Amino acid sequence: MKTYTLWLDDRVREVEDHALWLLLATIFVILTATVFFRYVLGSPLTWTEELLTMLFTWMVFIGASSALSTHQHIRIDMVLRVLPPRYELAASVLAILVCLAVFLVTIYYGLKYVRTTWGDRTPMMDVTFGFYTLALPVTSMCAALHVIRNSLDGGARQALMSTIEAQASEGDVA
Repeated sequence: MKTYTLWLDDRVREVEDHALWLLLATIFVILTATVFFRYVLGSPLTWTEELLTMLFTWMVFIGASSALSTHQHIRIDMVLRVLPPRYELAASVLAILVCLAVFLVTIYYGLKYVRTTWGDRTPMMDVTFGFYTLALPVTSMCAALHVIRNSLDGGARQALMSTIEAQASEGDVA
């Protein structure tokens, strides 16, 4: 039986996947047009740098959140390797709590930063800088949701485990 949190996380994952493809395609089209206008037509599009920077910023932050949801992130597990096995669960729970605390702080201060940059405008496109800074709190909310989902699905030990770690631990067992 799925809970609301899991349903919401499924929707967030779908939106992230679609947004990443859309952003990548849009960046490709804009870069191609920029090169064409500059070198073929001799008339550069001056506003594209701002738009590309905004799109790339969103793509990076969404990609980081998406990587966390599918365990494609990097995790340094040196402390877990040094700890005795009986402390593994406690260390995993602590890591989840620290991760969620970092996301909460990032969301809080990210929203404050968005509020301070919302009135500032970009020079070429005349859009708010808030669109740039909004990527941080929005994707931090998504990432926190992914951590909660991963904790519910795989338990505390596997919630923050990367795919590489999971493959390595399967090799150790075999």
